[in-house]
Amino acid sequence: MNRVDRGVRLITDHPSTWQTPPPPPLDVDLSDDDFVPGGLKAWAGRTSDGFHVQGLVDGEGQTYITCVLDGVCETREIAPEKALDAFIHPFAYGFNLPL
Repeated sequence: MNRVDRGVRLITDHPSTWQTPPPPPLDVDLSDDDFVPGGLKAWAGRTSDGFHVQGLVDGEGQTYITCVLDGVCETREIAPEKALDAFIHPFAYGFNLPL
């Protein structure tokens, strides 16, 4: 990504080459009860550049990771001992969201 793609321009740049920066990604409130399916509790959540990851656990201790990118949501059941690693590195655990 070059400086123009990031919305950075120099005074010496001709005005016809100026571009407006892309709008910031939409925020998703990971603490919102509507985001967490019934019977599950969120134990962690993070957002970065429009990519949202949330760790969930049910009443029996089974863990899930949910990822959201560009309106596409994917949830996978993850072994409890691998849940933190899957939360940090979701694509290593088979998430296939469009990049």
